[in-house]
Amino acid sequence: MAKRKWLKILSVLVILTFLSGCSNSKSTPKVQDDTKQSTESNDVNPQSTVKLGRDENLTKQIEAEKGIESVMVQVVEGQQPAVNSDIVINNEQELSPDQVAEKYSKVIKEKYPNHSIDIMVIKEGKIVKHATFK
Repeated sequence: MAKRKWLKILSVLVILTFLSGCSNSKSTPKVQDDTKQSTESNDVNPQSTVKLGRDENLTKQIEAEKGIESVMVQVVEGQQPAVNSDIVINNEQELSPDQVAEKYSKVIKEKYPNHSIDIMVIKEGKIVKHATFK
């Protein structure tokens, strides 16, 4: 019985020590200072702004294909324009992951010729192909 009492007291002390060690009030202002610095750096060079968007029409077009479960097409505009696409395939897909990446990179490149294309092909929750096309 005495052991349990000491274990409870020791557990409470360990928890309190853990909580007081994790609460460092100095870290919060530092994060705020970092935020101010990043805002200031963005103001200095307004051309470096990046705009993110989605292409819903292209998403629907690719999702309509047989063997495609879902698609996300994200368009990045800025100094280095890019299109990021996640394509989830299912067992009905007759093409290999390499062929899927190649096929849809061409479809995306038609609409976004000056963008680099980054495609991830996913099957059963695992990335089976990741490719970048310039």
